[in-house]
Amino acid sequence: MRAILLLMLCLASFWSHAQTINVSGTVTEAETGTPLLGVNVIIKGTSTGTTTDFDGNFLLSDVPTRSVLVFTYIGFKELELTVTSSTPLSIEMQPDTQALDEVVLIGYGEQDVKEVTGAIGVLESKAIEKLNPVVLEQALQGQLAGVNVTSNSGSPGSGLNIRIRGISTNGNNDPLIIIDGAVVEGGLSVINPTDVKSITVLKDASAAIYGVRAANGVILIQTKNGRKGTAPTLSYDAYYGFQETTRKIPVLNATEYALLANEAHAAGGQQLPFPDVSGLGQGTDWQDEVFKTTPIFNHVLSLTGGGEKTNYKIGGSVLDQDGIVGGGDKSSYKRYTADVKLGIDINDHWRVETNLFYTHEQRRQLLENTLGSVLFNAINNAPTFPVFDENGEFSKSENLGNEVINPVAQIANTYNDRQVNKFFGLFKLRYTLNETFNIESRIGFNYAEERDREFFPIVDYGNGKVFNNDRSRVTQDANQFNDYNWETFLTYKNTFGEAHNLTAMVGSTLFQEKGSFLSATGYDVPNNSWEFADIGQ
Repeated sequence: MRAILLLMLCLASFWSHAQTINVSGTVTEAETGTPLLGVNVIIKGTSTGTTTDFDGNFLLSDVPTRSVLVFTYIGFKELELTVTSSTPLSIEMQPDTQALDEVVLIGYGEQDVKEVTGAIGVLESKAIEKLNPVVLEQALQGQLAGVNVTSNSGSPGSGLNIRIRGISTNGNNDPLIIIDGAVVEGGLSVINPTDVKSITVLKDASAAIYGVRAANGVILIQTKNGRKGTAPTLSYDAYYGFQETTRKIPVLNATEYALLANEAHAAGGQQLPFPDVSGLGQGTDWQDEVFKTTPIFNHVLSLTGGGEKTNYKIGGSVLDQDGIVGGGDKSSYKRYTADVKLGIDINDHWRVETNLFYTHEQRRQLLENTLGSVLFNAINNAPTFPVFDENGEFSKSENLGNEVINPVAQIANTYNDRQVNKFFGLFKLRYTLNETFNIESRIGFNYAEERDREFFPIVDYGNGKVFNNDRSRVTQDANQFNDYNWETFLTYKNTFGEAHNLTAMVGSTLFQEKGSFLSATGYDVPNNSWEFADIGQ
């Protein structure tokens, strides 16, 4: 009897921990009771969350009991609450007076948090460090209201789509990206996430100062820098880990597949394709053949410091990530970054600054997100086929349609390489007349060089397969892009009494861009080999 009671208690405890609840509530300001719009409500330790609506209400479905909800809002203290039931919550958030004195980036300048009235979202370095993203776009996923980050690919180094307040009607949905005052093209992968001090997202009217380029919002990124009057500090940060898939799709083994195939043929009055199924066993699990456990590592080294009138930072990083499909030299991403930041006070009125960034990216990827992709073939190929035939050659997937081929052979016959070099930066000169007037002029530039090479060897995957190739060829692209912008601003800032602040700015911007594109295809590659697949040789 005692054993039965113990078992019942264990089952009840398991059930209570495994159940989920729907959590709802209202978030208000503690002092006034005013509902707060746009409060981030996140399940601690996850990226699952929501934001409050106009009336301060929120709803989270399927929340595990005993979960901790984290409530965050600019200008208010972070609040954590453990939920145990579906009873509606009444949350009161306390103002954070220290946070209200913080400064956030806005268009062409800075502003105290307590003075911000527009739609602005801020993500600080501590939050980015907790997420430890491979590419910076991942740090924005589920972190800021009105910012949606989606992925079209799972391959290493693939970019993510950032949408601020949905999609636009101008044909381009990407936001304007500005890093330390320099406009940057091509996404956020150009910098190492650990170098970022803060990310500010300008939405709606807050982005209007940047004109038509800001139609999809603006992402302002401020990177870390040295401070005046500090001794040189050398820091090193690194991590090493392994990646693997968390789930496979259940499929039939060879015996189960053969039995079903026999039933289908018998029902149609056809000859059985597998007269004897006794020796088939489990067969080939094609998902096991294409999924690998692969490494990822990142190294970051930086030197910061400053003198009485100077501050500086010199840094570099190396990221190496292999894909869990294919792995090794078939699916990988490598990124090398370097940056130099220097600021000098020439005298009490003049200050000069320079920020320079360099990024080299190398990426190799497999066919994905379409019919005939590697994962498509891993799911649809028959388990009765071995990876290699009796002659040691890749087996051919006959009688399975013209798009299903041996995925291991497909990986082995995939050859491509994409290399990108990016160099961008900013030179800034500021003259401060007094506490009221200052004038600033800055020149920013971008230079990018992209080279793509893809080789298609002679290959036979089976009768009638669409991926068969009877003539080898190589395709190469070379793109070059550069731009520059010159901006000059005069700023007036003054305080009248204790309650009136006035800031006025007048300036001009000159922007120019140009680029070139070359593409070529060559046939009959010597030795049908990737080693010789280069038109330049």
